Amino acid sequence: MRSRKPPGWRARRCLRDTLGLLHPDTLTCEANLAVTLRGAGQDEEAEELRARVLNDLGPVLGPHHPNVELLQDWQRIDRELEPQPT
Repeated sequence: MRSRKPPGWRARRCLRDTLGLLHPDTLTCEANLAVTLRGAGQDEEAEELRARVLNDLGPVLGPHHPNVELLQDWQRIDRELEPQPT
């Protein structure tokens, strides 16, 4: 039986393909996915994703940006994503 992926995987792939790996919306989606994975008990995968996103998000937004601090505390980033032109 295949394990079901949590919400966010498809959005993550679409954002990465459309906006790129380091776009703030892509990183926000990945940050929230890390929190979701942790909540689902997938701690190792969550920690790896969170560490990578923190490494990428800090230089993009700054190390003391509220979104960086939320992820450091394992909290979801509440952000409405705007439709992007394709």
